[in-house]
Amino acid sequence: MKPVRMMLLALLACSALVAAHAPRSTAADSAEHFIQGTWRASGTDPSGRHGWFQEWTFDNGKFTETGYPPLEQKGSYRVLKSQGNRLTLELYDQDGTFGTENRQLDLVINRRRGTLKIGQVGPFRRSKG
Repeated sequence: MKPVRMMLLALLACSALVAAHAPRSTAADSAEHFIQGTWRASGTDPSGRHGWFQEWTFDNGKFTETGYPPLEQKGSYRVLKSQGNRLTLELYDQDGTFGTENRQLDLVINRRRGTLKIGQVGPFRRSKG
């Protein structure tokens, strides 16, 4: 066999080996990538006299939740489950308004509208600021 052909075969074999062991993108990766950044929802109470807002920031395994009436929670998260447009996160190493206990948080992604539903609140939209 000619040296060029042998080199080509060796290169193809190495490429196939690398491709077989390369990390694959999953739906969880895609959904987690989508939620990165700051998301905000706001409104008024049923009487229409008192405003509220809630803001979530997801930053590669870390989260911050703030809002008014005053609340602040910080900690870490990991993806427990990803199914289509739904993510379940575990919040841990927390500190703030809601204490330190681990808890689960369900998110629903609407890519077409560019929104999230976080827990029972939404739609959240990406914050511009």
